[in-house]
Amino acid sequence: MNSHRALVEMAAAHRVPAICQKPFAPTLADAKAMVSACVAAGIPLMIHENFRWQTPIQAVRKALDSGVIGTPFWGRFSFRSGYDVFSGQPYLAQGKRFIIEDLGIHTLDIARYILGDVLALTARTRRVNSKINGEDVATILLDHENGSTSIVDVSYATKQSIEAFPETLIEIDGTEGAIRLSQGYKLQVTHAKGTANNDVAPSLLPWASRPWHNIQESVFAIQQHWTDCLKAGKETSTSGADNLKTFALVEAAYESAASKATVDIGSLLK
Repeated sequence: MNSHRALVEMAAAHRVPAICQKPFAPTLADAKAMVSACVAAGIPLMIHENFRWQTPIQAVRKALDSGVIGTPFWGRFSFRSGYDVFSGQPYLAQGKRFIIEDLGIHTLDIARYILGDVLALTARTRRVNSKINGEDVATILLDHENGSTSIVDVSYATKQSIEAFPETLIEIDGTEGAIRLSQGYKLQVTHAKGTANNDVAPSLLPWASRPWHNIQESVFAIQQHWTDCLKAGKETSTSGADNLKTFALVEAAYESAASKATVDIGSLLK
């Protein structure tokens, strides 16, 4: 992350299109500078925010866009697990920031992708695992520009009878119905004509493995999106400009958790 700005600015100097891994940068100021450098150079910048490209997330968006549940007014985006992420990535236990920066950033981006941009945010965090330095539980309340309210809740301290890792579970309530994405990639859409139940499980690509195949398939999907947009000269879904709005939510969550106050997102993006 600390090398992102220098590498992106180097790409901009040579007018080479750039993909940057999340988190975008160490600070929001660095991220803004990177976007500005690429705009000035006339090159595309995409942040590798692949979670919105997961098959089940795309299915939720498609169901919402169909209009069958009317206007959304409430949502929940949940990733709760007891999976030992530290065994494979021990460095995650060392940082002062953990779950919001590493996982919550994905879940916040999904909330933006599904319900739109955010006006204000309130967050609470907790460290349950005494062996790590950062927070491993976060609950975040979002006020969206379209008037809807959502909750983003993430945890690596939740022990369940059936481990949900690495699934994001979603609930959306609308004026005419509801959408539920539950464990096992089951999508339920309820509206005036009844309830439709669908299996929206990701494909198991030849080089992928369970349970990671959901994330692995989304990596393939976002890379395909990148090449398609390069060929067509279109802006990517997770462009630098778009991801600034997700990165601002991460910064706001930490600020809110520290101050116990609601944070205005617009003030961070000025």
